[in-house]
Amino acid sequence: MLTIELLNSCAQFAAFDQHGRSTLRAPGLYALARMKANAKDLNHFVQAYDAQLQASPAWQAWPAGEAWSFALGQASAWPQYRDMFFQWLAYEGVGMLPQALPRLTLSCGAAGFDGLLRTAYAVESRHHRELADALAMWACCWQERVPLPAAPAGAGSSALHALRQLPRIANKEGDWTQAMHQAANTASLRRAAGALRTGPDTLEELADLAAQAYACSGNPAAQALLTSADAMRRILPFMDEPDIALRSYWQDFAATVAVAGLQNGKAPAPLPWPELLRQARASRDVRTITLVDCCHLSAQAYARDGWWHSAATRAIQVATG
Repeated sequence: MLTIELLNSCAQFAAFDQHGRSTLRAPGLYALARMKANAKDLNHFVQAYDAQLQASPAWQAWPAGEAWSFALGQASAWPQYRDMFFQWLAYEGVGMLPQALPRLTLSCGAAGFDGLLRTAYAVESRHHRELADALAMWACCWQERVPLPAAPAGAGSSALHALRQLPRIANKEGDWTQAMHQAANTASLRRAAGALRTGPDTLEELADLAAQAYACSGNPAAQALLTSADAMRRILPFMDEPDIALRSYWQDFAATVAVAGLQNGKAPAPLPWPELLRQARASRDVRTITLVDCCHLSAQAYARDGWWHSAATRAIQVATG
């Protein structure tokens, strides 16, 4: 059972671990609890995961009178952002999300989509301190984007067709997250991605395509696309203008595909969901845990297993070697 004490303890840790990776302790715990993990599983997860984490820096007060967006993209501002978002939540509760999310979702892919992912789990947990920390992580990793142009008259609505028209952009950085940021602002990418008319069915199509890409490749970039698509589905109801956020998400999705060099192989035969959930509960890898959880949620939300079943199976196979 997930206790308030376990969620409270997440505040002890910095936004990034000892290797510079995003801290996803709370999403891992919440996903395990949703999969009916027992106290032993939860404790074993934190014992293994906490060894990789760093202690949180000292809390810092937000500079009085400063607009909340003035320090976007500054990693050193995380202690101040967590104070500012916590105070904002204390005054307005989750009613502040329609004010904060439009700016943040202009950079959905920040930290490899981990700001989006952690925020989606934090919203569900209804834990204001964790939500403040998640929003703070997203804010301090935020990257400037040149928005996509409006889709031209007569533009198609098939994301698959649009993805096939994307330029392939060389990943000179060796890091797909940074290469994606650069690609998202590239004129050729913006022109090609801008030709898609995003609409009510776009996110489901992107979620299914991401699941297919991961099921057939095990590629880490495809994994991020898969979990972020489900995270996006979960936070859209908290936005006043979800269409704008969806178009921003599509821009970073397309940029990731353009640089990731995804190669489709053969998808594994799906294991039964009860077995997948059992193995995920026993896992100590936060990426495996959240991916299986997101796959299971997507299958339920869209009332079909689609590629999510095979993708969850791939994640378990990768985790178990």
